[in-house]
Amino acid sequence: MIGKKIFKERVITSSEAEKFLKASMKDDEEPIYEKKITLDHLTKFAKLKPKEAKKLVGELTKSNEKIREDIAVKIVDLMPKDENDVRVIFAKERYVLTKEDIGGILRITKRE
Repeated sequence: MIGKKIFKERVITSSEAEKFLKASMKDDEEPIYEKKITLDHLTKFAKLKPKEAKKLVGELTKSNEKIREDIAVKIVDLMPKDENDVRVIFAKERYVLTKEDIGGILRITKRE
């Protein structure tokens, strides 16, 4: 990492990470073990295409002021199926979601 400079830092979904990792592996003659394992994990668990995931993150952040971008990314990566899944994602937050908030999140994630 010598000579590398960080210009911007942001949270990305697992599908975006997969896309970036694949692009970086094209330059490698033989990718290192950690990259291979990470790519394998991302390929198995990324549920959406990068564009769809980014669009969904935007929809979630606009739908409710309580949903920050990092939480929206976590929601998109996990794609909760029911209320309990959503509550687990928000377990460490200092606020409690109403049933309407949870219903809105589930409606957005079920469209995809």
